[in-house]
Amino acid sequence: MSVLAVISEYNPYHKGHAYLLEQAREITGAESAVSVMSGCFSQQGLPMTLDKYLRAEAATRSGIDLVFELPVLFATGSAPDFAEGAVTLLSRLSLPEYLVFGVENPDTSAFLEIADCITEEPEAFRSCLQERQKEGLSFPAAREEALAAVLGDSVRPLVRTPNNILALEYMAALKRVGSRMKPCLVKRTADYHSGTSASATGIRNRLAAMQDPSLTTGPSAEPEGNTRSDAKSYLKGELPEGSYTVYQPCADQLILSPDGLMPYLAARMLELTDAPSPDSLPLGMTPEMYQRLRKQSLPVDYETLVEGMKRKNETRGRITRSLLHLILGVTEGDRLSREERCMLPLYLNLLSARRESTHLLRLAPEGMIITRNAAFHPEERKLQRLWELDLKASRLYNQLMFSAHGIELPEELRRTPAMV
Repeated sequence: MSVLAVISEYNPYHKGHAYLLEQAREITGAESAVSVMSGCFSQQGLPMTLDKYLRAEAATRSGIDLVFELPVLFATGSAPDFAEGAVTLLSRLSLPEYLVFGVENPDTSAFLEIADCITEEPEAFRSCLQERQKEGLSFPAAREEALAAVLGDSVRPLVRTPNNILALEYMAALKRVGSRMKPCLVKRTADYHSGTSASATGIRNRLAAMQDPSLTTGPSAEPEGNTRSDAKSYLKGELPEGSYTVYQPCADQLILSPDGLMPYLAARMLELTDAPSPDSLPLGMTPEMYQRLRKQSLPVDYETLVEGMKRKNETRGRITRSLLHLILGVTEGDRLSREERCMLPLYLNLLSARRESTHLLRLAPEGMIITRNAAFHPEERKLQRLWELDLKASRLYNQLMFSAHGIELPEELRRTPAMV
């Protein structure tokens, strides 16, 4: 019996995700599907639309057999750390034969060639990358220039869209980890057989406009119909039936404004010291970014703070991730090396499962899967810290949900997987 794997955020699980799964099953012939999913916060360092157990349940009701949580250290890391952390966990799980991801152009050979260059870093690539970064380009822009210099301008379209960029990171991670999983590239399509082109970002922006126009994080849909009462009917058209079943009861309470993070962020900003040690810097934050943050005036709203921190050679995502890391106390000292990721007995927290698929759990390495949070007590110091950060992220998210919507989620240590 073959198993495919998907690395995901499912924020929310929409018809595009269902299409990806349908196509992947057809291409691979896999009978089962597992997913490693980000928990409370996205790779951009922002709170998710819904509690992670409910988001996982939505995916399970829509065809994914098992959904595991990607630890927050990886889930809110840079694209390479996100990809390599997830690929390492899936490889150690020993269940999946295929790793599936959506791309604009499913040219596997071209992606493999680029992934080889990223992984092996020939001298021409490395020197060009460094030169372009010195000129003030952000890392993604500098890497595009370096890849084009080595492989030719034809690679540029393949390294510009978010899905392709993540796909390249997955391909590179498979090589670095030495994973047995085979890459399965699925071409993304605009309508997903559903008559809609809404991405997860588009869905969130439309919901934000319905809930409160000030919460949008990018282009939103046209204003007509943007009322709280329309949220359910809108989601019904964008989500597969299983996912909609989970989302519809709280359709008008899904968006958490990043401004909810400001009280916690301001409290940490007041504690910033003049000269922190390299290991005590928030993960992903450079000394220059740290000093800029120290000089920011209070009070301030989240968006103004981010824009005040931004520089040409830094992506917005790096800023927002590092701000979350400051709140959670995730530091450069918490970073796991590739050797540590390979050697430590990493864990996977089971968030949801189809009852008829629980036999798959018996095929996983003993002790790797958490099914009762309260009973999990890792012995290794690095794993204790990893689990501590997961618990802190959950508690922060629970407070954000309570402050914004009055929703009181169960304490993380009392949670158990959603069984469907």
